[in-house]
Amino acid sequence: MLVLVALIVVIMNLAGLEITSNQDLDWNREFRATGLASVVAAMGGGGTVASMIVPASLRSKWFGAATRLTGIIAALVIAGTLFLGDGLLELVPVPLVGGILLFAGLGMLDEGLVKSRRRLPWTEYGVIVLIAGTTVVFGLLEGVAAGMLSALVFFVVRLSRVDLIASRLTLRERSSTKARSIPDRVILQEEGKRVLVWRIRGYIFFGSAYTLGDQLMQTLSGDSQPSCIVLDFTDVSGFDFSAVNAITRFQQSAKAAGVTVVLSAPSEQVRASLERNLSSSEFATLRVEPNLDHALEHCEEIIIEAWKTNTDWGDEQHSMVLERAAPELDSHLERRVRFEELASELRSWVSLCRYATGEAIAGLGAMRPGLQLLTAGRASAIGAKGTRVRQYSPGDAIWPVDPAEDKVVAVSADTPCTTMVLTPDARRRLEKHEVQLTLNLYRYLLAERFQGESTGFSPKEAVDPGSGYQ
Repeated sequence: MLVLVALIVVIMNLAGLEITSNQDLDWNREFRATGLASVVAAMGGGGTVASMIVPASLRSKWFGAATRLTGIIAALVIAGTLFLGDGLLELVPVPLVGGILLFAGLGMLDEGLVKSRRRLPWTEYGVIVLIAGTTVVFGLLEGVAAGMLSALVFFVVRLSRVDLIASRLTLRERSSTKARSIPDRVILQEEGKRVLVWRIRGYIFFGSAYTLGDQLMQTLSGDSQPSCIVLDFTDVSGFDFSAVNAITRFQQSAKAAGVTVVLSAPSEQVRASLERNLSSSEFATLRVEPNLDHALEHCEEIIIEAWKTNTDWGDEQHSMVLERAAPELDSHLERRVRFEELASELRSWVSLCRYATGEAIAGLGAMRPGLQLLTAGRASAIGAKGTRVRQYSPGDAIWPVDPAEDKVVAVSADTPCTTMVLTPDARRRLEKHEVQLTLNLYRYLLAERFQGESTGFSPKEAVDPGSGYQ
């Protein structure tokens, strides 16, 4: 108990001296000095735990006597009692001692209770008053305990008021990187509002978990009920059982309402806790994905499948979707025609390569240098964190991966793929002998760059088609 009290006293003295003197202290140095002083004091027999004297330290600073000599003289005066005993006190007038104690106490009260009122919120000031009152009535240890308990209560209340939802999105604002057909993209844009994406942050504990649970429940009670709700746990630093309880209750209500809940990047502890607290049928309907992109892809599949099987959609709705897709379909067909013409003209300058599913096309493990034009299959660009950055479809250009780039580290085949490879040597010969064909190729690649920007991925090499594979 004495060690605990000494630790609290030292911390309070150091913190108080830092605030009052408006100066940063070396806490490691002060703790070492306090420990050494306590050891020396114990050698004198009956010595208490040594600690910094805040009023004396402040007086030394105010009087310009903040030097080692001041401490040495004070230590010599105290050491004099070892030889002179209490006779040394007879040389000091009693009124002087009483006045020093009185004004020191008044100064501390003025600094701690009066002046602090103007610069502290009422909650912090109330804690100070509580500590002072409890210390006067009951004692120092009780006052410290009351202060710590009240500060903890205020901390919990304030932390519970922090909004755990970093952002609220729908599929209209954020979609997956999976390549979709034009009609599917139109369907997702039209029905994307039925997928809610909540990105959760911070630590979920009993003070904030029930607020989160109430907010989730409100999504099920509105007129426009969502089809999917994605809870992204990427930025969640921790949780307690109340968080699991809130998500469990929400999953049970969502299952009853026919809403799919998808958890993105939850920790293994969250997944295991939910599995223990949900029934097998309830947990089976809960989807757990390793990252947000996979969670969005799963919700997109649900929306597209629901639209295709929904018998309530009449000819008018289908015509509307086709009407909205028509301009993009025309653009896609024009792009496809340009690609076929370009591929035909480049046939003598390129070589065909075929890749099995999972084989590296570019980046780590890839064996073929140069620019590649995908003619068949699907491929994915993988980022440094192992997540998919973009999915390629026929007609897309796959650039060599720069090892210095952090965004993409590899491109691998999702399905059996076929590409046309333009090696660096072939590119240089093409630039020298076929100027117009080179311009057509670079014009197509620049168009690819702008299309990549619209999908959230823009390869750096597209700005300079010659960079990256000299």
